This record gives sequence, C-alpha cells and structure tokens, in this order.
Amino acid sequence: MPYVEAKGIHTYYERHGAGRAAVLLHGAAMVAEGWQPQIETLSKHFTVYVPERRGVGRTPDIDGDWSYVKMAEDTAAFMDGLGIADAAVVGLSDGGIIGLIVAYSRPDLISRLIVSGANYNSDGMGSLKKEVEEETPEAFLANAPSQVLRWIEIHRRVSPDRGADIPKMFEKMKRMWLGVDIPISGLASIKAPTLVMAGDRDMIPILHTVELWSAIPGALLCIAPGADHFWLLEMPALANRIILDFLSGRFIPRVS
Repeated sequence: MPYVEAKGIHTYYERHGAGRAAVLLHGAAMVAEGWQPQIETLSKHFTVYVPERRGVGRTPDIDGDWSYVKMAEDTAAFMDGLGIADAAVVGLSDGGIIGLIVAYSRPDLISRLIVSGANYNSDGMGSLKKEVEEETPEAFLANAPSQVLRWIEIHRRVSPDRGADIPKMFEKMKRMWLGVDIPISGLASIKAPTLVMAGDRDMIPILHTVELWSAIPGALLCIAPGADHFWLLEMPALANRIILDFLSGRFIPRVS
C-alpha cells in the first residue's frame, strides 16, 4: 500500500488511471473506498489520487487537535510530496472546506476546484450546529447515516489501532466542525475556476451554499434535485457527468 511522508503525517493514498492529476478529498470519517463511484469514472480520464487524512482509515493520527487549516497544510504537503501541481481537486463535505483553503493559500496546486456540501463557517451548519455541540461519540454512532457507518467499519478494520481511537477521533472532528471559519477575503481571492455543489436536501442549508458560491469570483453553482449530503456517491451518474463537464471546460464561467 502506498504512503508518503507529508508534514509529519504517514499519509496513505491510492492512485488510479492515467492523465492529468485529479485529487479527491474525503469528508469526515470517509475512507478511500467511499470514492469508488468517482474513481471508476474519473480514472478513465485522469490520474486520480485519493489520500486519507490524519487519523482516518489507514493514515495514523498524530498528537494535537485537528483544524481545517492543518488539514489543508497536510493536503498541500501531500501534493508537494508527490510532485502534484495544477491539479483538479474534488472535495466532499470536510474535503470541500479543505479544498477551498488550499485554493487560496496554495493556488499553484489547483487548476480547477469542485466542492460539494461545504460550509465556510460553523453557522453554515444550520440547525445541525446545536446537535453537534451536544452530541456524544455514542450518539453520533447511533444516529449516523448507513453510508458513514460503513466507512467507520472499514476504519475499524484498517486503521493502525483497529478503531480504538473512534471516540477520540469524533471529539477532534467535533471541535474542527465547530471551529470552521474561512474568511470571505480568502474565498474572494480564489483564482481557480470553481464549481460549488450541494444537494437540495443537503445538511448544509442552500442559502449558505449560495453565499459561499457568490463569494468566489466567477464560480458556478449546482444544486442537485432530490439529493442529500452524499449525493456524489449515491447519484454517481449525474454527479460524474457534471464533474467531467466542468473539468473539461464545457461550462461557461459566471461573470462576477
């Protein structure tokens, strides 16, 4: 299994296909297997890289709290370590937030950016914010969607400590979720062509998604009908068609 040392993180990643680089950034507890619907399609056109972040899946955690800025620095270090630049980046949920930060802090790394189900501050979680503030690891596991539970079971099998870290991982994620705060000035400085997406039943309110979209110069917006937070994975035919059309430049950028 391939690993790269990136900013002190023994980072696991997968590589599929050939062509221009495309990097898939996962959400929360999502492991590499969660991206299979996109890997199958995108690897026919791109060299697809699928890293697992610190403390998730096969990548061991290190001491210290998590933050989106740290995760963005880890991602930049991963790409630098493999010589990846000017790449297409697709980020889901937490991965989308990280992609936004990389886009304005390391613009050399991203040629096109797609984010889905991302929020730029904790208020963007809507009514979910209060639930997260009060949630315990046990409640999280009891109420998590089946998709997330499947990823957690994979994490239990493949993580260095076989999932004994799950309560600690949840607490770190919780603090990270509640601490997200991307400045509007950062979003406004993004130069890469960007597509902001969400499901019309996403856990991130549509109004917040529209605010995010409007803050990025020239960004395009896609609200998928009948779709929830994980629609990229649950509706792959629609999602992959939109992703490929955007990455191939078939959409006309918005005039800011």
